[in-house]
Amino acid sequence: MAEQPARTIHIENPLAGRADLVDEGRSLFNQYCSHCHGPNAVQGERPRDLRRLDTRYGEKASTVFYETVSTGRLDVGMPVWKGVLSDEVLWRIFTYLQTVQTQP
Repeated sequence: MAEQPARTIHIENPLAGRADLVDEGRSLFNQYCSHCHGPNAVQGERPRDLRRLDTRYGEKASTVFYETVSTGRLDVGMPVWKGVLSDEVLWRIFTYLQTVQTQP
């Protein structure tokens, strides 16, 4: 039997474009994420600089974000947020992050 190709899953932000959620997303980010990723996502260390998600991952940014915050990256100190924060909160944070993306 031939091996099946890996399926690529694309996860979209269900709150995309919701400008009314940006301030709340920023507040949530600062509450839960800023201790590692800097206040308002301003972080000088490139691996932790979440203002470069679009540059690094392009169309896959929402998928990479969701999978990373859901499953963590314990090897680099990123905790598992799934079950701690609701999907709604995670997407509000991502909605904020989309407003602070920088160009290369």
